[in-house]
Amino acid sequence: MLDATFSALADPTRRAILAMLLEDDMAVTDVAEPFAMSLAAISKHLGILCAAGLITQEKRGRVKWCKLEPDALRNASVWMQGFGQFDPVNLDDFERFLAVELPEAE
Repeated sequence: MLDATFSALADPTRRAILAMLLEDDMAVTDVAEPFAMSLAAISKHLGILCAAGLITQEKRGRVKWCKLEPDALRNASVWMQGFGQFDPVNLDDFERFLAVELPEAE
C-alpha cells in the first residue's frame, strides 16, 4: 500500500486535490474547477487517489462526492518517521526524488 500512496503523492495535481479536501468533502465538479484540465483528467487523478486509499467517493443523489480519508497517510508517516534523522518531508522535494527513483507508473 505504501507504493500506491507514494505514487499518488508524486503528482502535484493530486497533492493539490488532497489539500482542497482537507477543508471539507467536495463534489467532483468542484474539485475540477480550479484546474486547467478536463473533467476526465481530474477523474483519472481521483481514481488514483481512491486506489491508494487516500480518498473515498460516494454518490449522493446525482452528484459524486470526494472525501479525504483521515488515516490514509498514517502508514506512510510512520514509515518516514522510522528514519528519525529526517525533518518533516517537503513533498515537492519528495516528488523530485520519486521521479528519479521510480519508473513511470502511469
